[in-house]
Formats: sequence, C-alpha cells, structure tokens
Amino acid sequence: MTHNKTLYGLNIETQWEQILELHVLALAKEHKPDWYRWRLTNNFERAVFLNGDPVLPRETTRYLWANQNLLGESIFEIGCSTGFGSQFLPNNVNYLGIDYDPLIINVAKDQRWGQNRHFQCADINNFNIPDCDTIIAFEVIEHLDNGLELIDALQKKCKRLLLTVPWKEPKGFWGEHHKLHDLDESLFPDFKISYINENGYVSKVVEPISATNKCNLMLLRWDCV
Repeated sequence: MTHNKTLYGLNIETQWEQILELHVLALAKEHKPDWYRWRLTNNFERAVFLNGDPVLPRETTRYLWANQNLLGESIFEIGCSTGFGSQFLPNNVNYLGIDYDPLIINVAKDQRWGQNRHFQCADINNFNIPDCDTIIAFEVIEHLDNGLELIDALQKKCKRLLLTVPWKEPKGFWGEHHKLHDLDESLFPDFKISYINENGYVSKVVEPISATNKCNLMLLRWDCV
C-alpha cells in the first residue's frame, strides 16, 4: 500500500509546483530579501508585512478600527495575507485567518503572531465558514466575481461583519486582480459606513480625489439584528 507523502503540508504528487515555490522562497528569504517580499505581494495584489515590520498608515488604521469594532472573542478573517493585521487585535481573542495562497499562509504561520492566532490555506468559496462573533474581510470582496453574494453568506455566520472595499474604483485602477468596480454606498444599505483615505485618515464623509489622495476605501460595519 502506498501513502501520500507531504512537504509543508502539501501533497508531493498533486502540489509539486507549490512545494517547489516554497523552496525558492526559502532561498530568496535568505539571499534575495527584496525579491522575496515582492513575490509575497503576488504582483502587488496584497499588502505584505512581516513580524517587526512597520505597517503603513492606512493598513494600521483599518486594523485599529477593527479592534475598536470587534464583537466577542471568536474572530475569523478572510484574506489574511501574512497575518499582520492580527497583531492589532486583542491578545485574548481566538483568531482564525484564511488565504487562498499556500505560500502566504506558510509565511503567516512562521511569523509567530501569538498563541491564539491560527492560519489555514482555503478558498472562501469552498470553505465551511465557522460560526463566529466577528468576521473581517478587508479588500476581499472586490477580488471575487461573487463578492456581493458572499456578503450574504458571511452575515449568516457572524454577529458582526467588518469590511473594507474601494469606493467607486474605476475599472483598471488597481489592475486585473479586482473583479468588481464602482462599489458605492447603495450596495451596502444595512451597513454603517465611514471612509478612509490613502493616508489613513478616517472620516464620516468621503474625501475628494486629489493628487495626494488618489483613492478612498469604505469602512463597513454590519450588525446582526
């Protein structure tokens, strides 16, 4: 009888390319750190910060906003990247972060963000969403063709849902990774809405687009009635 062999928790026969890339990343981390960090961004699709890195103002502000708006102690995050956002959340919460990319999840697990921080490689469209107190999905919805439909599924699994999405982003502004565009307040009638600009400033009204503020995000909070 043969048994499936694994490396990095991946099946050698069916996930060989992913295993090979993990080896490449391990070498690059030591010898080509700039390329290593660039690769983790997946062509700038995601924000990447490692343990000890300074986090940019907008990313810092949105996770501090999440901290201030958490409900309960069971927290589920979709699109967690390296897990850097979990450092801004209380130590006593039970946190599970998922991302579809096994490479970034491997890095997240290696960062040692805390005992109550857990990470799993999963595609949200094929994942059994756990019942939890708060779900966080920062700049995830616009990456999915069914992003707006996913919101309905998430609302059935939590007491509070925290989202960020680009405000009225024109097609092509952030490249091919974004599938949904021109998202505005009309699509989120049951959410409390505020805004965060490119420099991490939060306000109740959207800041005008300018040379120093090329984009805004909506901060969206939904509560189960």
